[in-house]
Amino acid sequence: MTDSGESKNTSLQAYPAGLGRRLGAICYDSLLIIALFFATGYVWVLVSGDVVTGPAFQFTLLAELLGFFAYCWRKQGETLGMRAWKIRVLDGNGELPNWRQIALRLSVAPLSIACFGFGYAWLYLNPQKQTWHDKASGTFTVQLPDRD
Repeated sequence: MTDSGESKNTSLQAYPAGLGRRLGAICYDSLLIIALFFATGYVWVLVSGDVVTGPAFQFTLLAELLGFFAYCWRKQGETLGMRAWKIRVLDGNGELPNWRQIALRLSVAPLSIACFGFGYAWLYLNPQKQTWHDKASGTFTVQLPDRD
């Protein structure tokens, strides 16, 4: 698989990302998301003047979570955590995923985790090293080569 997300004239060789890198990126991104949630809670408390609970607040946090991943994957194919671990999400042609693919990834990824992580471990059984959400969305999570 080649990575042509940065420039049409530049072609980098990319390899399937392993589970360790994926989990590292998830941990890194979790810290960013927790910080975002804290900031959102702080603003809600300032506006309401009281402890914030309820479906509106929970929906806001969910929208932020989905928006974070959708924006990052569509814009660059990677979140900040993925960038730190040198991995990126691409479609089968080496391009950034489209909105439909992103929606499918975001829908299936919770199932990959909910089944005791089996959806992620599936990459060891899949010849293309795809997780359930990669397979469902027609995307690949690839490890980028080191750049000098």
